Amino acid sequence: MAARYEIATRTRHGAERLRPYVSDTELEPGDIVVLDGRLWLVERLDGARATAKPARYRIVLHHPDGRREVGAFRRFRSGGPHLGHVFATVEDGAPAAWEIVDRRLAYDDAGEPYVELVAERDFSEVESLPSHELEHVLDERGADLSEGAAAALERAHEAGLSAELVALEAGAEPDWEEAERYLDALVLEAIEDDLLEQCGVDPDADPPETWLDTVKERLRADLASFRADIEGDHDQIEEWDFRGGRIFASVGSFDDEWSPLAGHGWMCRLVDSGVLAAAGFARVHKRSFVPD
Repeated sequence: MAARYEIATRTRHGAERLRPYVSDTELEPGDIVVLDGRLWLVERLDGARATAKPARYRIVLHHPDGRREVGAFRRFRSGGPHLGHVFATVEDGAPAAWEIVDRRLAYDDAGEPYVELVAERDFSEVESLPSHELEHVLDERGADLSEGAAAALERAHEAGLSAELVALEAGAEPDWEEAERYLDALVLEAIEDDLLEQCGVDPDADPPETWLDTVKERLRADLASFRADIEGDHDQIEEWDFRGGRIFASVGSFDDEWSPLAGHGWMCRLVDSGVLAAAGFARVHKRSFVPD
């Protein structure tokens, strides 16, 4: 029998929003739900009323010798890591396999919830790992990682901020024209409600016929800012070379995801809308690790 809930979230301005939610199973603290196109983390339950916060996670590596490595926070997205997920890092210059063996609700130093994913060495054959995924060879300690990128990820870890990463394959250049064509062809039905608001739309006040133009205007500005930054001084977007390809990273808070002036906001909106994918960038689902 379906379980019915009313889930309370808060907008970036602090206003409470209640949404009905139907689940095939009973919700528990730590569950992830989708509301208006965004993934939310259930923090508390009071009968049929649930309180949820933006869904974040970080991965903790438990080494066989007892060492722990803690990653920067990442936004949950569909297809993200889960129990049983296998990935790899680079250990002493060679890929090392890991498996996520535990999942728990945890809180950062500011008292905000997130999902902690505990990974242990898998020791499977390297050949069994998906070699096409750039994500599984990032390692903060490797010589391939620039000091600037390492500092960005360490800053995210220490400050409780989120990191967003995208990559270009070896020899690839961004296809800006294709990104523009994709953006021009966007239709309102393809834009999630959460992205609407991140692009500056107020669904409660703005006429629906203006929403699409508002989103496209914001994304065009984001794309121009992102391009200018990575082709210029990298004031807000970190970049480093990795095995012939390039990795780009932004670091920021939840509020930065909504800001038209923050590089982290550009990255999040361009990733979520698919504009960067159209330009040839692949989202890096895993992140580098920094020592605990």
